[in-house]
Amino acid sequence: MSKKLYEKMNLYLANQEVAYIKLHNLHWYVKGRSFFTLHAKLEELYDRTAEIIDAVAERLLAVGQAPVANMKEALALATIKELADKPISSEETVQGLIADVEYWIRDTKEIVELADAAGDGVTADQFNDYLGEYQKLLWMLKSYIA
Repeated sequence: MSKKLYEKMNLYLANQEVAYIKLHNLHWYVKGRSFFTLHAKLEELYDRTAEIIDAVAERLLAVGQAPVANMKEALALATIKELADKPISSEETVQGLIADVEYWIRDTKEIVELADAAGDGVTADQFNDYLGEYQKLLWMLKSYIA
C-alpha cells in the first residue's frame, strides 16, 4: 500500500468516526415536520457508518497499516466538523446531509483512484461499493427535498 493511499484511508477513517457522532447529533436534535422520517433515516446512516468504520480499519490492518482508533487523533486529522448540541430543522438537516454526501463522493473517488494507481484492487473494490451507496443516497436526499 502506498503511503499516500494509507494516509488518505486514515483521513477517511477519522472523518467517518467524526461523522458517526455528527449523525447521532442530528438524530437527537432534528426538529420539524420530517422528524419521524429523518430520525429513522439518521439511525440507519449512523449504523451504516459504524460498519464502514470497522471495514476500513480492518482493511488497513489487513495490509499491515495502523488505523486511527481514538477520538483525539481522529479529531486532529478530520476535516469533517462536529455540530453544536442544539436543535436543527429538518430542512437544515437534509441540506447538511447533502453537503456531507457530496464530500464523501469526492473523497471516496479519490481513494479509488489511489488504490487503482497502487494496484490495490481489493481496496478499490471496497471503496467503489461505498461510492455506489453514496451516489444513491445523494439522489434520494435531493429527491426528498425536491
